[in-house]
Amino acid sequence: MSNLSFQIDWLDAEGVKGAELAATWAALRIHAGGSVVTQVHDMRAQTVRDFVFVPVYPLAEWLATHWWFLTHEFENPVKAADPAFRHRHALGPNREGYAFPNLEAISSGTRMQLAWSRGQPSRSRVEFLNQGTVWLDVKEFRERCADLIDCVIRRLTALHVSDTLLQEEWTAIQSADADESQFCAAAAGLGLDPYSMGESERISLLCLANELDGPLFEEAMAALDPQAINAGGKSIANAMQVAKSNGLCFQRIESIRQSVQEREPSPARSSWDIGYSSARQVRQCLDLGTDPLNTMETLGDALGESSELLDRATRPVNFTGARLVDGVVTQDDDEAPAFALRPLREDNRRFHFCRALAETLASPHIDKLLTRAHSDRQQRNRAFAAEFLAPSSALREQVSGSVVDGDDLDELASHFGVSTRVIEHQIVNHRIAEIQSNT
Repeated sequence: MSNLSFQIDWLDAEGVKGAELAATWAALRIHAGGSVVTQVHDMRAQTVRDFVFVPVYPLAEWLATHWWFLTHEFENPVKAADPAFRHRHALGPNREGYAFPNLEAISSGTRMQLAWSRGQPSRSRVEFLNQGTVWLDVKEFRERCADLIDCVIRRLTALHVSDTLLQEEWTAIQSADADESQFCAAAAGLGLDPYSMGESERISLLCLANELDGPLFEEAMAALDPQAINAGGKSIANAMQVAKSNGLCFQRIESIRQSVQEREPSPARSSWDIGYSSARQVRQCLDLGTDPLNTMETLGDALGESSELLDRATRPVNFTGARLVDGVVTQDDDEAPAFALRPLREDNRRFHFCRALAETLASPHIDKLLTRAHSDRQQRNRAFAAEFLAPSSALREQVSGSVVDGDDLDELASHFGVSTRVIEHQIVNHRIAEIQSNT
């Protein structure tokens, strides 16, 4: 059974203005992850039903005009606070006065988070009753949404409605060749509309695409400032050159690589679960138990590298123009792993070093970025670093009660040699205890 479905029962429209709206008037049901997104309380009829009466055209138009954003733009700390990002990814602000649910769709790469909430749309006589969040395979999301758009366009054609924005936009998307599709995906990743970019932005993006390849380019799009593409690209290129003189033998890590089984995230298994699992496997292979790795010396001993070499491998690099980039992962001339990291406190330096270690294990000999974007790759390497340095099993042993406060967090952070933020995330994500609020 599909995790996402749109069910449409076409109806005759009475008094609906606009040919495309009248042609697509329907009873619309949306199901996601076993939940009915469109369940409403009809206040006029005093009934509860699983569908809404709406023209489906605005939904299809929103999906088509935001297609590249929905499928290729990831969240990051800057975008999370940007109303324009929410507008691109939420159906609510694009309702056009009709009773559509407050639905939000944000991709992380291979997975799509779909979230919806209760509430009453303005000028509506219905109240949405359900709220929830599901993770979908991005491919499935694209297929279901494309099916909806095709269905609406067929309805328009059958009723002789043509030259709509939906039809023009969808034709452009469907006819794009591989190079154009890659460009549109990259522009959207930056938060730029690929069909209305300025010439200078277009040139900057094309130059960056020539300079950065594969995963490096994709992750850069999720983290760079669209107003400083050139500066961000130069920072990354410079860091890559610095990193190449920081090669690590990693003989001990190389010997266990085959024992660490990496899998792609899926709706059933998240990227952070994969990161946690990989960290536990590495700890087991290195026979570390639950011992803290709270200094560069202990971390170096665990990995079979000297602390001096780790210090050199993590020497700071200035990422001017790329403030959401924390480091790069590459190889030296002998194809040995090589890193370069942003200037950080010692505890954060070890954390980001372990993020880079996760990337070396997951996909050797491929250049990567460490960023603050919420992509599958970054979620996985952050989870690996947290579990490798502050194992959840060790935290359970250290936490005696069901509630921890700020002093407890500070003590645990000192014990494991990580930030209090890492401890807090580990305790919450692994449901070890409740965090006492300061208010």
